[in-house]
Amino acid sequence: MELSQHLSLPRELEKFRQTIELSVKTSYIIMPKSQNTSLADSKFAGLPYLPKSHRLPKDQKGQYMDLLAQVNFSQFPSEKPFPKNGVLQFFISRTQELLYEKRTEQIFQQDFKVRYFPEVLSQDKLVTDFSIIKGDFITPFPIKNELHLSISKMIEPVSAMDYRLNSYINFPTSDCTMTEDGRTLEEFYFEHFLGADHKLGGYPYFIYNDPRSNSNFLKRFDTLLLQVVSNDSQEIMWGDSGIIKFFINKEKLLELDFSEVYFIAEQY
Repeated sequence: MELSQHLSLPRELEKFRQTIELSVKTSYIIMPKSQNTSLADSKFAGLPYLPKSHRLPKDQKGQYMDLLAQVNFSQFPSEKPFPKNGVLQFFISRTQELLYEKRTEQIFQQDFKVRYFPEVLSQDKLVTDFSIIKGDFITPFPIKNELHLSISKMIEPVSAMDYRLNSYINFPTSDCTMTEDGRTLEEFYFEHFLGADHKLGGYPYFIYNDPRSNSNFLKRFDTLLLQVVSNDSQEIMWGDSGIIKFFINKEKLLELDFSEVYFIAEQY
């Protein structure tokens, strides 16, 4: 594939095209829409796909977790390392401690759960009565309403906050005010390639910094599994305009092994 025909760059960054293209990854941009969904649809919030042989996950306090996101890979053309079929789910706890820290990080799936079903069963084999999880909650869920997800493929270069940025692009440290309003090239890149979208794959956005930068252990989580950003118009809000991310090791993803996932949520 000739990336130069597909990757759109501002004129100011054309001199870096060759190195920027080396960083390109496929991502799947998520576009939510308020509408009812079937149990097996890709969605934010709502009722989960749940075979009768399984139970809803509980957090470490014994409370049922809620469906944050569900992806049905048969509903869009996905490529490796993501599967082509099956349903991937993300559950999170409503416990208050997940909402008031500026940054929450977890690896042990106690207050979140990621699980995958390799095939989609017929309706008669699914749980349809979810009255057990209805009721009042102390804290608001970050996604107010059920949202149907449309997912489209695109390519994107390394995001401005990903720790790998400097390994691809060395911005000049002097004489670098290349824009009419006096911004540096690094600031210009930050504006255009922030990576702040709902997505699967590609590169993440961080409010503060990428915690993998100085951790060899965390660098093993090299693949963005899911990112959900706050969006007022979609009534999605994590704490104070926060963002939720799940990372996995690429080889684990290829093996469809979701036992090791790095969860990180940030807010202002």
